[in-house]
Amino acid sequence: MKTNKTLLASLAFATLCTSVTAQAGPAVTVTFKNLGSEVAEYKPVTRNEISARLNAKSPINSAVPPGGSDTYSMQSTLSPDTSYASVRYVMGSKVCVFSTTFIKLPGAGGAKVPKWNRTANSEGGAVCAATSRATNLSTYAWAAEFTMK
Repeated sequence: MKTNKTLLASLAFATLCTSVTAQAGPAVTVTFKNLGSEVAEYKPVTRNEISARLNAKSPINSAVPPGGSDTYSMQSTLSPDTSYASVRYVMGSKVCVFSTTFIKLPGAGGAKVPKWNRTANSEGGAVCAATSRATNLSTYAWAAEFTMK
């Protein structure tokens, strides 16, 4: 009887893990480049930034030296039709808040149309830029590059 309960619990856990994996959106590979003369610190503040950190598939360096870069991957578990990365870097009084999103929107004939967005918001005199590009049109995985000066 105990063996059956253990087996049942194991099957339930495996099913849950499979359903969570099946709901994951496409992965985004983020590259942050520090073009400034100070260390850039990764500092998530908002709920989206904290959630994005939890969605990281690889570690995010807490500090990036001048001229340095950091590359990591994120994958949202909200839906197979959406994914995002939202990060904040601080360099003294300068702040850059970056975001990149993916969503499949309803299109003609019921087909879903993929759309990628990116933003870079600056504070304190920071110069922030965001670019993105689709890297795999079958999985919709994409790459984003964020720069700060």
